[in-house]
Amino acid sequence: MQVVIFLFFLGLIIGSFLNVLIYRLNTPKAPKWWQGRSFCPRCRHQLSWTDNVPLLSFLLLKGNCRYCHKKISWQYPVVELVTAASFAVIGFQPALLGLAAVFIVIFFSDLIYGLIPMEMIVMGSFLALILNLVPNLLTGILSGLIFWFIVRITRGKGMGEGDIYLAFLIGWVMGWPQTLIAFWIAFVLGGAWALALLVLKKVRFSDTIALGPFLVAGVVLAALCAPLLLSKPWWP
Repeated sequence: MQVVIFLFFLGLIIGSFLNVLIYRLNTPKAPKWWQGRSFCPRCRHQLSWTDNVPLLSFLLLKGNCRYCHKKISWQYPVVELVTAASFAVIGFQPALLGLAAVFIVIFFSDLIYGLIPMEMIVMGSFLALILNLVPNLLTGILSGLIFWFIVRITRGKGMGEGDIYLAFLIGWVMGWPQTLIAFWIAFVLGGAWALALLVLKKVRFSDTIALGPFLVAGVVLAALCAPLLLSKPWWP
């Protein structure tokens, strides 16, 4: 229990750093992620350490910037809590914790900015090497090629270039047939969400919807469900 509690609070701290990455990797005019202290993205005022205590500062400030009094994005506490929960569930496995952080940054980057940072693909690939997932590399290459073909056929209307690299990373990390399960879940969830938005008239047929968050959700659900699904054949 002590390890779980430690990992939860470590996840809160790492989640705060991931928020910096999500903002700075996707904002052209923002400083590099290693440059300078954190600041309010609205008024640009530099934040003190008391403004940067994970989750607690958000609660004490009632979700408002101390300096310009504008609303703090929901992204910040959510990313911190998601990271904390992920760390507590995964346990003390540094490389897997690193992969979780990579996928969290990808999820929120694509959800909020519609971009998948290449830096996270590189970091995820490095962690795949540390985990000795080289046998899965062929699955990663095939996954990337399939998505590349889809992007070329649809001329980028169905998905973007970033999804190709993400598919490659997922294939490398998950291997076969877990990758197939992850993609199937992602397309089912993405299709259902797109249909719901169309029915509610929130989007039009010509609009694009970020696929990255659904691919990451597919990875999580496949990791949880694959052992059960693969324990018995899918045919009579």
